[in-house]
Amino acid sequence: MDIIPRIKLSNGVEMPAIGQGTYPMTGEVLYNAMRCAVDCGCTLFDTAHSYPNEQSIGDSLQRIYASTDLRRHDIFLTSKIGDRLDNGMPMGYYFYNSPSCPNRDHRQSVFTQVEESLANLRTDYIDLLLIHWPYNDCLEEIWQAMEELYARGTVRAIGVSNHRVRHLRRIMASASIKPMVDQMYISPLNTQATVTAFCRDEGIVPQAYSPLMFLRRGGAFASSADVADICRRYGKSIQQIVLRWDYQRGVVAIPKSAGENHIRANYDIFDFTLQPDEMALIESFNEDYQYLPESVYCPGY
Repeated sequence: MDIIPRIKLSNGVEMPAIGQGTYPMTGEVLYNAMRCAVDCGCTLFDTAHSYPNEQSIGDSLQRIYASTDLRRHDIFLTSKIGDRLDNGMPMGYYFYNSPSCPNRDHRQSVFTQVEESLANLRTDYIDLLLIHWPYNDCLEEIWQAMEELYARGTVRAIGVSNHRVRHLRRIMASASIKPMVDQMYISPLNTQATVTAFCRDEGIVPQAYSPLMFLRRGGAFASSADVADICRRYGKSIQQIVLRWDYQRGVVAIPKSAGENHIRANYDIFDFTLQPDEMALIESFNEDYQYLPESVYCPGY
């Protein structure tokens, strides 16, 4: 098992520098992916209350504990509170002041979702709890409930997902505890320079979901002769170059894969260092490409 570096959050909690995305895997496919990742040294697993797999993750972890020396304290679990999903799309069921939302007690909704996540994950605490999207109708109310959970020790760290600077400022204006992580879509096609710079200034760790998804588009980056030269120089795949670029920017990437070869490759990025000109070349492909349509996932975004 390789040892993956860790990044210290503002409250001192240490988070692995790379982890495993899980959506929408379930059952044996999920277990096999998690077990392969664990064998590579991965201990960070990302999920959400709205994903269909928290129970499968809990079951998979029990199997991993039974067959390895790992225990709950060795694993870093991230979950998120948020709206109910239907085939991946939000339903407007939680955290909106609208007719589609039957329960306007947003504080209680946070507590209920976390209780359900704890039961499904078969644990008594979550390492990192995030707000899935910036629900504008009740953002402060959600954050205050998360602060309560943090004070109780139910969660070890709290943060946000898909939040821009204006959303972070809004939370910070009334918060007792500053967000510790902002998970967002980051890739060479969307470096999120403004948000990541703000996060670094404020001691917030940026985290990247779907960090390799952009490669499916093809395009200039995937076909670049200069990028291919970097790959040859280090004997690494283009995916590994991108994940190393994330790591050197202080971004915690959480790539998702069910293939064992891909999973092993994702964690084989700590034996080389990209040079400043190579980092700059990768960043030069930025076009602010947005993977998920923000206004659809969070009305009023």
